[in-house]
Amino acid sequence: MLPCSQVHWKILPAICRQLAISLEKEKISRKRIAALLGTTPAAISQYLSGKRGGSPLGKKARDRCAALAKKMAAGKAGQEAVNLEIARIIAIAKGGRAKKRNPCAVCASRSANESG
Repeated sequence: MLPCSQVHWKILPAICRQLAISLEKEKISRKRIAALLGTTPAAISQYLSGKRGGSPLGKKARDRCAALAKKMAAGKAGQEAVNLEIARIIAIAKGGRAKKRNPCAVCASRSANESG
């Protein structure tokens, strides 16, 4: 299993890049993409130009990002649902199985602590 630093420095930026690409295909403005991903328009420009998030994702992870982007663009995914799906995509990118209810013990414990 990859250490959390690998997730933070390689996998999560690659997921954000793929989400930015997919959201742009959904005709969402860069400013709105930045708001949806909790970052800046400048960061979105770097994702889209390939200067950030360059680690490759497998097809299954890319497909899940595209499906999530469609839901986000349509306003059908709240922040909690987005966070949970990103945790599942991380599990897929790491090569693990995405569990239905608890894909990542770290993310699940953080969610429980934030909601309590």
